[in-house]
Amino acid sequence: MGPRRGVIYAIAPSRVADHELWVGTDDGKVWRTGDEGAHWIDVTPKALTGWSKVGIIDASPHAADSAVIAVDRHRLDDFRPYIYRTHDGGKNWKLIVDGIAPTHFVNSVREDSEQPGLLYAGTERGVYVSFDDGAHWQPLQLNLPRTSVRDLQVKNDDLVIATHGRGFWILDDIGALRQLAADASAATRLFAPAAAIRIAPQQFTGTPMPKDEPTAANPPSGAVIDYYLANAAREPVTLTIRDARGSLVRQYSSADLPAPHDAATSTVALEWVATPVTLAASTGMHRFVWPLHYAAPAALAAGDAYADGVRAPQGEYALELVVDGQHYTQTLRVLPDPRVELPQAAYTAQFELARRIEGLRAELATAARPVKDLQAALSARLPVATTADRAVLDSFQARVIAVTGSVPTSNPSNSWWLPPKTLDSVRFFDGWLSAAASAVDDADAAPSADVRAAVEQAQTRLPAVLAACASLHRDELAALNRKLRAAGVAPLGT
Repeated sequence: MGPRRGVIYAIAPSRVADHELWVGTDDGKVWRTGDEGAHWIDVTPKALTGWSKVGIIDASPHAADSAVIAVDRHRLDDFRPYIYRTHDGGKNWKLIVDGIAPTHFVNSVREDSEQPGLLYAGTERGVYVSFDDGAHWQPLQLNLPRTSVRDLQVKNDDLVIATHGRGFWILDDIGALRQLAADASAATRLFAPAAAIRIAPQQFTGTPMPKDEPTAANPPSGAVIDYYLANAAREPVTLTIRDARGSLVRQYSSADLPAPHDAATSTVALEWVATPVTLAASTGMHRFVWPLHYAAPAALAAGDAYADGVRAPQGEYALELVVDGQHYTQTLRVLPDPRVELPQAAYTAQFELARRIEGLRAELATAARPVKDLQAALSARLPVATTADRAVLDSFQARVIAVTGSVPTSNPSNSWWLPPKTLDSVRFFDGWLSAAASAVDDADAAPSADVRAAVEQAQTRLPAVLAACASLHRDELAALNRKLRAAGVAPLGT
């Protein structure tokens, strides 16, 4: 290879041309062979001087005789960036660093494995991206710290980088970058999403790690949906998701805000509560994550626009982004967990039964809401009631407890850890249906005969509980209030 015998820092076999191999050394040389090393050709760029370290060579995954090299000269007190590109086997090289800061010397450069001309550069101060084969670069810093990026690799649909300091960072789903390289127009757009994998949730996630524990964030869970707004939207941006039959699955709006978490009633520390990713309406690139769930019925959502319903089954879904009256559409594929082998009929049966259970739970929640409000009003009245009124109120409270199945406490959420006071009560059926929902929707299996039987039995017995709620709130409360008015006391619940 030559008399100088510099240290080989980079070896790059061609992924499209048999027998082609590129080598770079720390004494400023680039060599190429087309016959598996039998003969080598010095193809060093003419502008490259001695002892310029060729740290990385990336042979193009799309074309023979094409490569990019990253050259590091900081040991020579030259901190300028150097990236060279060739498309003719090294006969001619072009310096391509327009847009990279003048003191950000380059440690690594790679071409995207799917999109020709999409390049990534790891510099001493961060990451850059080029959509036009290196003619122009721009930062791809995002939330990455200002640190030395020593290497980067494209793995499937993700960009993985290694930093000086033993750090690994992953930019999940670079599909939007690939589409920008193919069409770099600055128009508002909804990018074609990558397929999402439907994975059953963990049943026990353990105690979250303390905030001072050095742990990395998990990748987004669900379907990653990227979109770009050329200008800030004047009206709320909406995203509508429909199934293959055109039925509504879920709709989001940038005007929707997640329900706030109340520290006074939360059963876990607020820093452990995940904040949903909301739909943005400002200028620029945005990423939204659909968690692969239908919208929860209003009765179960408790006013939270981001409350999740049942899991979406595998299949194709239509996405529609509306920005100031303009409609942008894409198709999303939801794939099954590759570790699970189930027929489509099993997923269909699971989804249909989960939706049926959800409907029963919504019926129960709707009927129970006024009764729970009544129970709260009764709890507030009893401590200040006169002795004469208390006997009437105590009798009514016993009836409320029988219907709800729970006794009010200073911390209502804790009372739900105790067994229900009565069977055939709201609380008993809520637990029954919640357990059935978990058994069906959290599993990667067709519903069992046992859970089907349990749902049938619950559906048969539920009308009696719904009727008891209606009677308590309508007829029995009216009778109580007649007694209270006769005694000259303000009625309850009005």
